[in-house]
Order: sequence, then C-alpha cells, then structure tokens
Amino acid sequence: MQKSDFKKITGYLWEIPKSFRSDMQVPARIYASEEILGDVEEDAIKQVINVATLPGIVKYSLAMPDIHTGYGFVIGGVAATNFPEGMISPGGIGYDQNCLSGDTKVLHSLGYYLPMKSLEKKDREEIKCVDFKKDKIENSIPFNFLRKETPSILKITTKTRREIKATPEHPFYTPEGMVELRKLNLRDKIAIYSFEGVSYKKPLNRVIIDEKDVRGVLKKAGIKEGSKRFNIILEKLKYRNLLPLTYSHPKLPYILKIMGFVFGDASMNFIGKRGDGVFDFEGKPEDLEKVREDIKKIGYTPSPLYFRKRKDSRNGQYHESYSFLVNASSLVVFLEALGVPRGRKVNQSFRVPKWIFKTPLWQKRLFLASLFGCELRCPHRRLDRRGNFNAPSFPVGKRIELLGNAKDYLNDISKLLKEFGVRVLYIEQPKDKKHINTKGQVSWGLNLVISPAMENLLNLWGKIGFEYNQERAFFANVGIQYLKLKQKVLKEKETTIKITIPQLLKTGLSYQKIANQLATGNPLTKRFIMDVCWKLNKGVKKITPRIPPNFPLFKDYLQETTKGLEQSGLVWDEIEKIEKIPYQDFVYDFTVNHPDHNFIADNFVVSNCGVRLLKSEYTEKEIRPYLDKLATEIQNQVPSGLGRGRKIKLSIEQIDKILEGGVPYLVEQGYGENEDIENCEEKGKMIEADASCISERAKNRGRDQVGTLGSGNHFCQLDKVEEIFDEEVAKTFGLFKNQVVVFIHTGSRGLGHQNCTDYLKIVMNALPKYGIELPDRELACLPFNSPEGQRFFKAMCAACNYAWSNRHMITHYTREAWKKILGEKANLKLLYDVAHNIAKIEEHEVNGERMKLIVHRKGATRAFPAGHPEIPEKYKSTGQPVLVPGSMGTSSYVLVGTEKSKEAWYTVCHGAGRAMSRHEAMRRVSGQEVVNSLESKGIIVKCWSLRGIAEEAPIAYKDVEQVVDVVHRAGLSKKVARLKPLAVIKGE
Repeated sequence: MQKSDFKKITGYLWEIPKSFRSDMQVPARIYASEEILGDVEEDAIKQVINVATLPGIVKYSLAMPDIHTGYGFVIGGVAATNFPEGMISPGGIGYDQNCLSGDTKVLHSLGYYLPMKSLEKKDREEIKCVDFKKDKIENSIPFNFLRKETPSILKITTKTRREIKATPEHPFYTPEGMVELRKLNLRDKIAIYSFEGVSYKKPLNRVIIDEKDVRGVLKKAGIKEGSKRFNIILEKLKYRNLLPLTYSHPKLPYILKIMGFVFGDASMNFIGKRGDGVFDFEGKPEDLEKVREDIKKIGYTPSPLYFRKRKDSRNGQYHESYSFLVNASSLVVFLEALGVPRGRKVNQSFRVPKWIFKTPLWQKRLFLASLFGCELRCPHRRLDRRGNFNAPSFPVGKRIELLGNAKDYLNDISKLLKEFGVRVLYIEQPKDKKHINTKGQVSWGLNLVISPAMENLLNLWGKIGFEYNQERAFFANVGIQYLKLKQKVLKEKETTIKITIPQLLKTGLSYQKIANQLATGNPLTKRFIMDVCWKLNKGVKKITPRIPPNFPLFKDYLQETTKGLEQSGLVWDEIEKIEKIPYQDFVYDFTVNHPDHNFIADNFVVSNCGVRLLKSEYTEKEIRPYLDKLATEIQNQVPSGLGRGRKIKLSIEQIDKILEGGVPYLVEQGYGENEDIENCEEKGKMIEADASCISERAKNRGRDQVGTLGSGNHFCQLDKVEEIFDEEVAKTFGLFKNQVVVFIHTGSRGLGHQNCTDYLKIVMNALPKYGIELPDRELACLPFNSPEGQRFFKAMCAACNYAWSNRHMITHYTREAWKKILGEKANLKLLYDVAHNIAKIEEHEVNGERMKLIVHRKGATRAFPAGHPEIPEKYKSTGQPVLVPGSMGTSSYVLVGTEKSKEAWYTVCHGAGRAMSRHEAMRRVSGQEVVNSLESKGIIVKCWSLRGIAEEAPIAYKDVEQVVDVVHRAGLSKKVARLKPLAVIKGE
C-alpha cells in the first residue's frame, strides 16, 4: 500500500477508490492528517478496504483518525448497510478474538493429543479441561471453531521449558484467574498440566473378536450352544453393538481401560447357583466413579457405590472399603474372549492379550495407565538422594508353580513399556513376598522394577501416567514438573561445563573474572564456576553436573507449586520468556461446553464499551485538599479487575431484567435519578433487547460484574475543565473553567465479550448457508433479517443495556464516595453517556433520500447535530455531547456533533487510538515508571496492578490532540472543552 493509492478529498479526508480492488462495493475513506495517515498500519488500511466489500454496504467504508487494527473491522471503523436486508457483523461492533497456533497440542480425554487445527474436522471429540470450583480435571466437547491469519504471535517459555504460541489476547490460567497473555509478565505464575500423553494415530478397521470367538468362550464355560442363556448373551452383545469388535470401534478405548482395571484391582467370575456373571470393582470413591462412567459408555449399568469395613486375612486388621458391582454375564464372556482372566488371578496363568500389541500407542496407553492406576507404586522420593525418586515397581502374585507365567506376563508389560521409551531394570522375587494360605498353597510376589532415571520417569509419568487413580496422577504430575526443573538445572550446568567455560578459558580470562561474568546464583554459583575452571585446566576430562545442595526437596516443591490447586493435577510454573515471533499462518480457537470455558493446550490451561461524564459543582481549588481521599474512596467503592465484582451479587433472573430493562430498571430499584435516564444514549435502554438471546455462559460471566470497572484501557478519572473553546455550548452542557468532572470508561465486561464470541462463531458457521463470500473470515456477517441476524441484534441490544447499566452502577458508587468525603450535599450530575461499540438502526440521508440503515460503529462515537430527534431536549439547540477520552495522563475532550458529519453517518473518533501493542508498551516502560512520571505532573494514580498501568502508558497511544484536531478541522464535530487529568483510578 502506497500513499499514491490514496486520493486526497480534503486536508483531512483520504479515499481509496472503488476501482482499487475488483471486490470493493464502495470506496474506503480515512479521516486523518498526513502525519497520522503515514503512521497507520498497513493491516488496518487493508481492513478498511475489506469492509468495503461487505454485501449491502452503503456509500463508504470509513475510519476515524484513531484507527488501528482490530478483529475484521478496524477499531475506529464505521460502516452502514441497507435495512433490513443488509448485513450485520459482530466484528463491526467491537471484538478481539484470542487464538492459538495450529500446531498447538490439545489434550484429548483419552490421553492422546491432537494439533488444534485438526479438531475442526472431528466430530464431538472430548478434550480435557479444568473445573475450577471442584479443582479437578474434567472433559468437555469443543465446538464453534474459528481461525484467522496473523503476521505475528507471542511465544511463552516457562522455567521448566514449556512453550506455547498464542495471540496477545489469549487467556491463561494464573493465581489471579484467567489472564490475557498480553497482561502477563516475566516471573508470573502460570498453570501447567504436566501429563503430555502420546500423539494420535488412526486405528485400523480390523476385527479383534467376532461372534465366533464369543461362541467359543461360551462353550468353554459350559454354556450349551443353542440354550436360552447362550442366545441371550449373544443378543445382548449384539444389542450393544460390541460385535464384531474392531481396533477402530468407538467403545474400544473404554473397554481397554476397564480391562486394565480388571487385570489389576477388580475381578470377574460366574457366581452362585445360576452362574451369574459379576464384576467386583474396589478402590477410592472418586476413582470408582470414573470407572462407573466408562462402564456406562460401554453400555452396561453399574451398581451404586458400597461402603464396608473388611478384615484382611493376612494380618487380621480391618480397613474401610468402597466397591461397586456389575451384574452382566455378557460382559464377562466378552472380556474373557478378549483375554481377560476370569476368577482368582493368583491361581491361573495369563498374558497380556496378543491383540493389544497391534493397537496404536494411545490405545496401549489406556490399558497400561488403568493397570498402573491399580498396581504401579505411587511416585516416591528417595530419602538419601535429593532430587531423585525410588524405582517404580509393578507387582504380580502367583502360585509358586505359576511363577514362570508371572515372569512371562511381566515381560509382556516390559515389552509394551519399551514402546513408550520406558526402560525396565529387572524382575525381582523378594523373600518377604512369599505367602501360604489356609489350604497350605504357596504363592509368591514378583516385582517388575522400572529404571528411576530422569528421562525414564518423564516418559513413564508423562506419556503413560495413571487412569482411575487421582492421587497417583497428582503425584506424577508434580513429579514431572520437578524433574523438568532438575533437567533444566543440569542442562544449564552441562552447557557451562562443556562449552561456555572452555571458550572463556581460551581468551585468557582469570577464574575470578569468568566466575563474575557467568555466576547467576542458583545453580551457577561463583564457587561452582571457579571449581570447574580449575578442573578443566588440570585436565579433568569428565565433570558430571550435579544438582546444587539448595535444590528443593520434592515435598517442599509439591507444597509450593500446588498452592490453591488442591490435587487437581495442575502445577504452578513460572514465565521465563515472552517473545514476539513472525507467524505467517492461521491461528485457531473454539468454544467448549463447560462453564469454566478452558482446555489444556501444550500443557497450559488456556479462555461493548462506552464512556460517560459526570460534572460536579466544585472547582479544582475547592477539591484539591480532598483529591487523594476522593481517589482512594472511589477506588475502594468501585470494584475493578478481570474477574468477578465485589459489590452486588445478582441472580440470573435479575441479570435478565438488567439486560432488557437497562438503566430505567436500575433507577426503579433506587439506583440513580430520573435525569440519568434522559442524559443517556437511547435513554439507557434499547427496546429490541431480548435476554433469551444471551447464552447462560455470558450471563454467568456478567452476573457479578455489574458496576465493575474492568481492566485494560478502562478507567475512572477525575479531571478539571482546563480550557473552554465554545462558551455558549459549554454553558448548555453545564461546564465551566476549572470545574472538576469525573470521566468513566468501561463497557459490558465479560458478558459482552462472551456474547460476541458466541455469535461470531454462529455467524461464521452460517456463511455458506447464505452464500456469503468474504476476503477475510473475520468480517463474518449475516443478513440482518435472517433468524441468526435477528437473534444477534437482540443479544447485542441486551449487551448494550448491560454496558449502560454497568456505567450507571459505577456512577452510583462514585456518588457514594463523593458524598462520603465531601458531605451529603455534594452531588454529581450526568452530562451524557454514549456508546462507542454498537450497531443501530438509524435514519440517514442517502443521495437526497431519507432511508434506514444499520450503522456499525466500532471504537467510534455517535455525534448527532443540533435539532436531531434522538438527543435530549436540553441539547437540541447545540447538538449531542461527544466524549473523547485521551490516554492516561493526557487531555480528554468534550465535543459537540455537527451537521457536516452526516457524511460519516454522524460519527467521530472514540479516543486517542493505540500506536503500539500492550506487550510492546510493557517491554518499553514499567508500571512504576509511568506512575512516577504522572505523579511528577501532579496526577494522582490509584491502581491495583502496575502491569495494567504499563500496558496503558501514554507512549502506547496516538497524540489525542492531533486526533481531535482532525475531527474538528474536518467538521465532524466542534471542540467544546479540554479536560486535564487530576487523578486516575485504574482496574487490574
């Protein structure tokens, strides 16, 4: 894109003609000075051009001078489409999608991983997620897939060398909840689920067993062919679609898990006079519930859990026992046909079924992980060696005459382990494992001893792990992270020993200077480095790196890294590096059907706006003595942050009333004044709102956020009127010089974002239905009068009502703070509240005729002129107040709408507009530096997070003076007053 591609219409208006690209329906126009235009990102210009291709777009695709790249539409973008047959687009209202790279490994519920981009083509696959309320790993189903192209992406590297690539907006689980990547800093904690699993491979469609095999087992069990029982068992297996059973059968994964458990802690047999087939499963209640779920997936009904106290025949002691039964002769016969031993396992010979060796690795894992959940020794640290674990052992007991078979069985297990890179040391026969029962029969226990080497344990716990044993899985997950940390320390030492120090010794540096240069503390201490220097100079060829004496004990590491995570299996890791990398490819996202909306990717747990101005009766001189107290009290009164609020808790029914009733409903409840309704765009309520069009997830995200400030560029600010440009209009607005006012900038919070997420995916999936082709999928749109278009519009109206209500409740809390510090007579009046992310049905003049349009404003502000019927009566003579906040620490403006802005659908800018990303801002300046700079100018700063201050630093934004100057000189609006900040109250 070159400057010559633009046609200069006026000094502050530039056009890319319709002829620039064959798919453009209308020209693309940008309001900007030459300096601002020169700094506009090429991607942003491309987005303005893309919007010009929308079906039904009228006259122009427009962008205001605060233009910067957004999702589909630029922020600062304006577009109008025909009503009612024109398009409505979620991306044209206000939204940013967060995505992950396509090669990100998503952990499946069956313990294998899939590249994220492949999930879009799979039907109803269950993936792992975290239930934050229960602190446990659960399963969910992804749906509504999205993808978009991006030229760059951020990569996180943690202390244990975990890596993931994501867009800056993608949320990750931290001790503060889900936090966007762009808000994370070095050394921040981030949740890791250490288990990795194995890659997916499609199973062959070959038969494992069929009816003939089952008939053979029935005959062997003495069940006469042709008998009623014989036929019933066959029919029940056929009814459950278990015959023939193939490697690709959808129930095979669950069958393999049940098989592993029966080989371990469960038993199956025919019992009683009738010879009923019965399974007895024993274990801990939480683990047995998982087994019961899988029994149901196969098609059988388990009993409830039973509790009893049982006496151990070996030592006479009693212990508590939980169990459940499955009464199913057909399942006993079916599993026996698959090679599962029936009856007492100690008295019979059996091997790992041969067919299991032919399954893909992920299916072998299911069998082993279930078996190990019953029998493999829990991860246990060595008391005599810091950083090491004891060798895991897998036991099996057999009658003494069957010990040869026991060794064969253990060798089968060893052979399977080898496929996962797990090495076995030996089979041992401990002397204390001999047992003689009451009948004088001798049995002996053997142990398969697995190597405790670091890489071996990482493969054992990280690739196979444990099924049906939450406790062992928990210890293994923490053990993996512990060993990853140890691995990193040893690798760092090894590199220093073999490469770094030898290179520095060749330069002639002294031991002391090398130590000063390389020492970083733990693990590279000066003493260690100087010792290595001495040994290398003495010709010592083999120097083995060892972990330092202060390396944490496993029990201490476990306690520290699982705080607040219980036994979920999650572990806190630490961010070591965040870097921006080139990325010319698609990134992906999807929704999951779980209330906590998350999933596990690369081992990480990854999840409308407007302004109002309140005016006081006080001058700066009168307020200055109370300023700090006022700012502090507002900060205390107004909840802020990324998550839930702290002031009022609402039911879903009450949220529905806010979604449909808006500000008038809150005034009815005693919050605010009737005058507030009059001074709010749309009187604080869009009548088309329908709460039933908002998802339950969106409502739950917004349930406790009414009256909360939020994070990012949202703020509450105390300003003074520094300069009046139009005395007459200022007088009508009730503004005077040095007057103290309160600026509030926030929106519909988590509810609005979730609503847009929900509908954007619905819209994308519906594109083929309406034959809509677009140059960028992010432009996803639908006919306004389509069923989906109507539901989205009603939902958007409800979200707008929520946003106005949110700002209204913040106003209520601010008034309470104001009165607490200044007295009951002190009051704050609402000048105006206007949205800047919205789509509305408005009447405009097009080619000399009045017509209704669907006007999209994304990061753009409505600016109706004098006499317009939709503005308050008291502003009819002047025009609508337009509120333009600056960046933190810079001026803000009050403007007024003009008739000339009809060419831009009566729209102006909404702020200064970003000049750099949040991540780049944090890289360039610290939050404390910003605070110090503002305080040096006499501006009080109240914040809960310095990180939020850094990413909203003034350097991250365009010069608001230039931006406002453009809309003023272009005639889109007129300056009324400039506001100077006195105190800034920020969210998290």
